[in-house]
Amino acid sequence: MAKQKKKKRAGLVLALLVCLILVIGIIAGCIIYVNLDKYSGTQERDQQSVGEDTGELMKSFEEAQSGMQTEEQTEAPRDEQMDSRQVDTAVNETAERWNQSSSFIRSSDCTVYSDGGRTDYYEKGGKAVRFVQESDRNTFTYLFGDNEELIYIYERDSEGRMFHYFYQDGGLICYRSGMGRNYAPFEEEVQKNAEQYYQNGVSLLSDRLMDRDEDDEDKKDEEDDGEDLIEGNPEDYILPESNKRLLTEEDLEGLSSEQLRLARNEIFARHGRIFGSSDLQEYFESKPWYKGTADSEEFQDSSLSEIESKNVEFILAHE
Repeated sequence: MAKQKKKKRAGLVLALLVCLILVIGIIAGCIIYVNLDKYSGTQERDQQSVGEDTGELMKSFEEAQSGMQTEEQTEAPRDEQMDSRQVDTAVNETAERWNQSSSFIRSSDCTVYSDGGRTDYYEKGGKAVRFVQESDRNTFTYLFGDNEELIYIYERDSEGRMFHYFYQDGGLICYRSGMGRNYAPFEEEVQKNAEQYYQNGVSLLSDRLMDRDEDDEDKKDEEDDGEDLIEGNPEDYILPESNKRLLTEEDLEGLSSEQLRLARNEIFARHGRIFGSSDLQEYFESKPWYKGTADSEEFQDSSLSEIESKNVEFILAHE
């Protein structure tokens, strides 16, 4: 009997112990659940906050990139950017003009005039293309636009360094001493050099234009004098009109080889060429209209008109 009571008491204690463990487990589980739920909510809010901050940062960056800022913030930079684009366009056009002139001065259409440390390149009509001048061991190249306005100066100093000055309407718009382009405002020394070089280039062109005008007047006077002599003394010429119209086969009929030679050089003699051949020089000095002014080495065939050049070739083909 006593043994049975002990067994019942032991089972009751065991049951109570199991129930206690279950109750403790349930309570612990509730506590853990509550804490996990709170942590999860906090983490979610933190992630949302970080996402919102990142979104605002990206939005601000995109607005800065696309220029979607307030008018006060973007007005000055946008104006400067537009000016830079316009300057770059002008600089690129100048670079293209430089390439074109480089090809032109190697062509037969280019007229070259050299004088000491200076070489000028012109179109057939006398329009200035480029001037190259050596001064104090520095070399300056002046590039001119369609209206003979100075648009670019390239400088190479005695140490081989290169400097580039780009102009528009007489003012410096871009300067380059290395790979990058520099825009206004320029350094004081750069601005001073740019103004000095520009005035020098304009003066060189002005002097050359003055010389050209004087040459044109002299040529006109010579032509007028020559025409008067032709009208008054046609017998002093083998072909009196070889400077006024294209010759024909009929004009050359009956002329000997020697007469053709004299007739061809007669065209050069009209322009004052001095001949290296003594017989030619003696012949033309006997003519009242002849005035020898240019040695054969200095004489330029470009002084002939188009008609005269064609007549020289025509006569030469028949000699």
